[in-house]
Amino acid sequence: MPGCCATPGCTRPCDARCRECSGREATCTTCAVRLHRNLPFHWLSIWNGEYFQRRDLAEFGFVLYLGHHGDACPNIPTAEPPIKFVVIHDNGVHCTQLHYCHCPGRRSRLSQLIRADLFPATLDRIETAFTCQVLERFHLDFDVSKRSTQDFVRIVEQLSPNDDPLEPTKDRYRDFLLASRIHRYLTTDKRSGRRHGIVIPGRDPASITVPCLTCPIPDFNLPEGWDDTEENLRYLYRLVLCADGNYSLQRKTKPADEFDVALTTGEGFFVPEDIMRDFLNQKFNGKGKQAPHVGEDVGITCAGFKVARSQRTGKFRYVENSGILAFMCDHLHFRPGATVDLYTTETWGQADYALAAALTGTERLLERGASYDVVCSYICHIVERFAKSHPDLVPIVKELKMLLPKLHMHAHQEMCQIVYAFCYARGFGLAHGEGVETPWAEMNIAGLSTREMTAGSRHDALNSLFNYWNWRKTWNMCTSSPHVAECTIVIR
Repeated sequence: MPGCCATPGCTRPCDARCRECSGREATCTTCAVRLHRNLPFHWLSIWNGEYFQRRDLAEFGFVLYLGHHGDACPNIPTAEPPIKFVVIHDNGVHCTQLHYCHCPGRRSRLSQLIRADLFPATLDRIETAFTCQVLERFHLDFDVSKRSTQDFVRIVEQLSPNDDPLEPTKDRYRDFLLASRIHRYLTTDKRSGRRHGIVIPGRDPASITVPCLTCPIPDFNLPEGWDDTEENLRYLYRLVLCADGNYSLQRKTKPADEFDVALTTGEGFFVPEDIMRDFLNQKFNGKGKQAPHVGEDVGITCAGFKVARSQRTGKFRYVENSGILAFMCDHLHFRPGATVDLYTTETWGQADYALAAALTGTERLLERGASYDVVCSYICHIVERFAKSHPDLVPIVKELKMLLPKLHMHAHQEMCQIVYAFCYARGFGLAHGEGVETPWAEMNIAGLSTREMTAGSRHDALNSLFNYWNWRKTWNMCTSSPHVAECTIVIR
């Protein structure tokens, strides 16, 4: 590789270049290290006489200094060598050297790392860290492509130099699992707005979910005097829900980890585990069979609904959770706290807890509607069940208008198709009630990885996916809503 260093005043031969620095000409190794003072995680391509070989900056004496904008701390003890540190960036695994700040009144080592966008893998003997860029990229990658953590870590490892097969890159999968999970929760907590004092009427102040801002919320998006609307126009301020079970988001039966708890417990889209545990202890005995003294469930009473026969108990022999049951609004947003885990087929008690969470915060509304593909059986004794489990919601349930989704209704007998039809219900117009089916095609891709997770990790992952879905729906309303409004005005 002929030529001299491109740095003005330097006469050393050029033997290094950086492909990650756009437009940077080849320089000598010394100048390359100096120019990367604030770009510590670039790979240098070093000419070895035959070809360019990717090398780490630390191999040529680069040291990452914290607390002084890349400059060395003036209070570093003379005899103290730099700490060998492993940093995982979005372009590979780096073995670097690091010096903390030693000034009087300095921040803790953890704080210095965080301020340098380095997220430690542990708080005990910190020797490994992940850059915030790689954690943010994984968070977005998982929400969008549903790629598993293991696949993402493998990609990052393959981006590292793997010249020597006898010295492969050390696996950082377990470290990444822990760090990415904590970082995802902290990011979600920040984005929820609760740390900034943002309070949305109708949403639990402790919730970190993205709510639907189009659903009717008193004192937020409803006009003055809405509660005095004539009865024949009250449907304009009606909340409409839709429910469905998903049997692809399973969790396999594995040895339980008693210390594994979801970081989003009581703050996300799932009914808190302690609440469901009390219900299940009454509902089931230790072997998972229904307790003989519990007779609240009513079988599928509609003779025409054949799909219920396909949910055999033996189908879920090797799974701890057979799926989930979720409630959404008609704007296709998951309702906060309105998702429950299933253990066999859908039971009315589990659906009651999900419905109760979906109705929470809607006490001031005048009308509410809901669709469920087995509504003809679900509404049997629903008032009695709510009187035992959620007595404060009994008045709302009594007035709740429940209907059959338009596609599923064809599996029911003719009487159900007439009594529970959207087209015959006042104020529902051309609504179909099948909106809850739309996210499953996308969420089911994540089921390949979530089924292998522990209980807590699975809830955190699904909460992240549901939150991202809600955010994209809210974001897209900025472009679709004006178009819909314009078309409505033209039609009128």
